[in-house]
Amino acid sequence: MGSCRDVLNNKHKLDMKKKIVILSLAVLVISILSFLGVSIISKANNKKEIAAKLQHIPDFKFQQLNGQSFSNVRLKDYLNTIFIYYNSECDYCQHEAESISENLDSFKNVQFLFVSSEPIETIKEFSQTYSLDQQSNIYFLHDRFDIFSTRFDATSIPYLLIYNENQELIKRQKGQLNAKGILKLLKTP
Repeated sequence: MGSCRDVLNNKHKLDMKKKIVILSLAVLVISILSFLGVSIISKANNKKEIAAKLQHIPDFKFQQLNGQSFSNVRLKDYLNTIFIYYNSECDYCQHEAESISENLDSFKNVQFLFVSSEPIETIKEFSQTYSLDQQSNIYFLHDRFDIFSTRFDATSIPYLLIYNENQELIKRQKGQLNAKGILKLLKTP
């Protein structure tokens, strides 16, 4: 009789262990799903917040190639503003710079801000290669603290933000956009 009781006790203990394991796994799965859900919602809200901030040119401060500071206060209100986040080794960025260089006469009412986190010497070489370094409406800016990508939600290179003369966002462009494409967007009301 003792052995039947031992078998039943052992079976009961095994059933309890199974229940504890199943309950633990269920709690773990629910915790992971909850964490992922909160994380996804948080990221979505952050993206919405950044998108809302980009509707008008946000405050920024970068370094010009001569070492002086350049911020949104220096922008001319009556001109369209185009931010181009680039890397000098990127083929698409090179084609974009070349296209802009070939169409400079069409961009009299535009101020370009080429932003890169590369070393200043590399940025200078890039600006000179495409003859953009002597243009009064084109600024090359060094993002020495690498904040452009987060503040302006740049997740690719090249990345453009095109603003009208009222500093209102017209277009966020991930990837290359040639001069004709930019001009078309600027003419669209």
